[in-house]
Amino acid sequence: MGKLKNKNLKGKILGEREDFEIKSEFCGTEKEWLRLIKTIVAMANKKGGVIRIKKVNNVKFSDFDSANLDNKVNSYIAPKLRGIESIKKRNSVVIKIKASELKPHIFIKRGIYKNEKGNEVAEFYEGQIWIRHSAKNELFDKSDFDLIVQEEMRKLLDRMNILVAQYPMSKLETSEFGMPMKIKPIKNKKRGVPVVIEKQTIDPNIAYPYQAKDLAKLLNKSPAYVVKLLEILKMKGDPKYGYDYKNSNGKVILRRYNDECLDSLRKFISERPNFNPWHEKIWNHLGK
Repeated sequence: MGKLKNKNLKGKILGEREDFEIKSEFCGTEKEWLRLIKTIVAMANKKGGVIRIKKVNNVKFSDFDSANLDNKVNSYIAPKLRGIESIKKRNSVVIKIKASELKPHIFIKRGIYKNEKGNEVAEFYEGQIWIRHSAKNELFDKSDFDLIVQEEMRKLLDRMNILVAQYPMSKLETSEFGMPMKIKPIKNKKRGVPVVIEKQTIDPNIAYPYQAKDLAKLLNKSPAYVVKLLEILKMKGDPKYGYDYKNSNGKVILRRYNDECLDSLRKFISERPNFNPWHEKIWNHLGK
């Protein structure tokens, strides 16, 4: 393996950074192994990286096999980290770490070694999360948490877009209590699946313009008739036909309905002009 150099456009050799670390020598002490493990995990918790060990002394090269490195690292963390790659030649080693899809990886066991005086020193503790900042390993902080949450949200939205592409619809309900959201196509298909969910929600006053009394007036029926009919047809509370305004306690204080609801009621009444919603026999016979 030739010399591994990191150069900028002017050809100058760059030093250690967030995704690159050089160790001039590795003698296999417990302290060195624990620090190497911490660096591997810190890089995996960020965007991955490369660790170059220039010279290995008194260590079996088999200890640097990818499988053995996996075992050493995963004995200290959860969830397990995969995809560690090592390249060995002569007495040097290059370790490649990918940005983990399962980050953050948390230490579940304390890393202890003895210093020159024989005292125990902890390189890391259980419950800690280490991450790469510039050329250093540092403890996970709020800004790191926010970045991971944002990344996971982007992944979630990507998966949602795929689902929407497979099952196209005119509206997507975010939840039983959520607002319907518009969907529009992406013109540039190279950017991803050809569907995206707009973040701007629909105004319920526009999308659901009718109260029960408004429906009654348009259908030439009494408000009580319409309310009972909505209940029989199970349209009351159905987000396909209406939107519920609720107070802070979750109680419905107002229901509004859309054009689809009006059209469905109008069709039902035209097909059954003598239908009486309070007539139990007709209600049971209808099976609605």
